[in-house]
Amino acid sequence: MIDNLHLIKPLLTFDRPGDFYYLMVLKRKKDQPAGERDNHQSVRTIKSYCIDSLEYLDRRYDEIRGLCELFAARAYIHVRGVNHHDVSLNMMVELATRIKNGVVDHRGLFDSVVSQVKTKEKRWVVDVDTTDPLYLEAVTSAVESCRPGGPKVVAVVPTLSGHHLITERFDVLEFERVMSPHGPVPDVQKRNPTCLFVPDSLISAHVS
Repeated sequence: MIDNLHLIKPLLTFDRPGDFYYLMVLKRKKDQPAGERDNHQSVRTIKSYCIDSLEYLDRRYDEIRGLCELFAARAYIHVRGVNHHDVSLNMMVELATRIKNGVVDHRGLFDSVVSQVKTKEKRWVVDVDTTDPLYLEAVTSAVESCRPGGPKVVAVVPTLSGHHLITERFDVLEFERVMSPHGPVPDVQKRNPTCLFVPDSLISAHVS
């Protein structure tokens, strides 16, 4: 299994009342057996959590792991903290816009707003889709060499197919120039979550 709890917890801070990090247990179509994929949507959310303290994450973690095992799902968490006050205001604006435009189905409104709302941290995810340690080192060095100065990689998180570099903001164009001679440039994801937990069943299926 992949269990990144010890890497994720140091990234979570709760400075204001209402601060939280959004966690999702996701069942992905490509993780399911071939015979079950036809009737499966691309990604389905089994359950989501608003992590408002480290204590709450610890209390819920066995449940999160259990859901991943039961549904052959993965747990992902945003490492860009948001606040319930900001989310609520943005939901009101988005809901009014949807109603004005004739939208009557508002399922997924919360998920959509949480992923787009302004956050207190400007952390990005660099998706290194290989387990090659030399390539990972090259990507890490490239990120650190970019403007602005100072350390930028705050965590290296294992995933099913490689690693996520959790970084502060950096000059993406400069990063692309540095990395282009090494082959395909890793995707810099500015709003995506990172991997928290993957059960053994999915790792076995991925290997086979």
